[in-house]
Amino acid sequence: MKILDTDAAIDKIGWECLNELSTFGALSNEVVANLLHNGVIRHYQEGEYVARIERVAESFQVLLSGRVAYYRHFDDCDVLTRHFHQGEQMGFDQMIGLFTQNGTDVVLEDSLVLDISNQQFSSLRIDFPADFGLLMINLARELAREIEILENVIGRGTGWREEE
Repeated sequence: MKILDTDAAIDKIGWECLNELSTFGALSNEVVANLLHNGVIRHYQEGEYVARIERVAESFQVLLSGRVAYYRHFDDCDVLTRHFHQGEQMGFDQMIGLFTQNGTDVVLEDSLVLDISNQQFSSLRIDFPADFGLLMINLARELAREIEILENVIGRGTGWREEE
């Protein structure tokens, strides 16, 4: 893992791509730039991992590029519960819920990950209230999609089949 310079990361990704990321949908370039410049952008290579065990989440991440698998730790094993793709948030539910983290992110392909601290998130609410509202809608939409995925997994596990 290495920390990237924000301007270099912006040049690598491009504003057009940044504006299309689901977490940043409808946000002004000023706010996206604020998030990037005040957050930490990390470059992870394929195969690297980040274990987040027994810590209360103090930040969440936005996957600027790449793919990441999340393995939740249960008792004595790790279970793949989610794949994250470009533009999606990772860990917002843990940060906002003040949950103790209990899993590992495994990078499936070279990825750029933006880390947004809870302090930065709070400052955004004060400095850019309108954009903060849009960001909350984007994050809530992603959480709703995750709930839908989980409901389908549970339903299929009970033998339920969706009518075609």
